[in-house]
Amino acid sequence: MLGIVLIGQTELATKLAENNPTVREVVQRCEIATLEPLTDGKLAGYLKHKFERAGGDIKQILDESALDAISQRLTVKSRTKAGTHEHSLLYPLAVNNLVAHAMNETVYLGFDKVDGDIIKSI
Repeated sequence: MLGIVLIGQTELATKLAENNPTVREVVQRCEIATLEPLTDGKLAGYLKHKFERAGGDIKQILDESALDAISQRLTVKSRTKAGTHEHSLLYPLAVNNLVAHAMNETVYLGFDKVDGDIIKSI
């Protein structure tokens, strides 16, 4: 028995769509799992876990305003005919990149912690 794991962006799901006859046989044997954004309070837990794994303490690196600013920064509002729609980009890769950039900027500026103003400025 052989198992293959494919990890990709949302475009992979389009290529492996059930209505695509060229990959029908493969798709019937696939299990698709979608990673949801870190909404509904999951962001703080995720970052706490990441810092603990690296031997750090989130409270020494980020203040409370930083978490709110990350959520705001990675939430996009768009307008459609039906009205305003919010789309979350709070995926781990985007969060990691933003926090790493903010940490570097904080050190460069000589501050002790990443705060909401630093997140908003980058």
